[in-house]
Amino acid sequence: MSVANAIFSNLGAFLLSIFLTLTPYAGIEAPVIDTKKDDCLFTLEMISDTHLEQTEFLRPEFLKSGLRNLSRAKTDVNALVVAGDITNYADEPSLAEYFDIISEYSPCPVITAAGNHDIGHVGDRDVTNITREEAMANFIRYSNEYYGTNHEHNYFSMEIDGYTFIVLGDEVINGGHWDAMDMSPEQIAFLDAELARTTTEGKPVFVVCHWPVDDINGEDVIWPDSGIDLSINDIKSVMEKYPNVFYISGHMHSGIKCTKIDEMYGLSNVEQVNGVTYINLPTYGIVNMFGLLQAGTGMQLEVYENEVIIRPRNFITNQWFTNSSYTIELA
Repeated sequence: MSVANAIFSNLGAFLLSIFLTLTPYAGIEAPVIDTKKDDCLFTLEMISDTHLEQTEFLRPEFLKSGLRNLSRAKTDVNALVVAGDITNYADEPSLAEYFDIISEYSPCPVITAAGNHDIGHVGDRDVTNITREEAMANFIRYSNEYYGTNHEHNYFSMEIDGYTFIVLGDEVINGGHWDAMDMSPEQIAFLDAELARTTTEGKPVFVVCHWPVDDINGEDVIWPDSGIDLSINDIKSVMEKYPNVFYISGHMHSGIKCTKIDEMYGLSNVEQVNGVTYINLPTYGIVNMFGLLQAGTGMQLEVYENEVIIRPRNFITNQWFTNSSYTIELA
């Protein structure tokens, strides 16, 4: 699809993105030196869409800079989530560069999900000629090497300091898709079993998947039909069976928005639906739409005994956007 066709096929969203990009964000404050409280039990940093590619030298430096800043944090950082699209065109040199960077620069374990650009965009702009199945196999192999594991699928779970992360991913069924994803019944059953196993103690459990869920976080306004189709892959009803589930996604290239934008337009970075908290992350490596344009943006999640606090931030400049923060009460 051409750029012009893409714009005019969703003209309302395109015009809204321009309006929200130019709208002043009254009340957003930056920088804030330190926001975390002393009784924090677990700190999770979250970014998405680094979009590394061999011909673009700034994005690797953005990632290195953000990780260097994490290593200088005055308080402990327990883990970092990168919610997919770590590469731009699924080429192996970019994939290798990503894992080299996090291995060298990250001060904490990194939980990485694969996105549509890591699997579905093979052959895009003639960067690589591998198949989607080969791209998925490459991601699984590099992930296993980083974690020291032997996962056979593009979905898995892991525990960090007593907290569980369940990573979901595209399985490339019947040739796969460019932007969409496929999930087998086995993957959905895996999600159900892992949530049943890990939510009994009342701790937050984090489900990481590049794609947002349809009609949540403003997905239907920004990119209609670009999320997880619940008529095919109903992970929403599975997650709603369990307490304190946090779903972390990217994909929408939707920047940090103040809570007033959520009230006015239904476009949110954080939304709670039927007990599940959905976090849609801004793009880290490419300019955002529908909010703050800055590269390097993401969020910090802090777990306390009775609540979770989510604070948007810029990992490169160390700015904190305090009037876009969210507090989620734990069940």
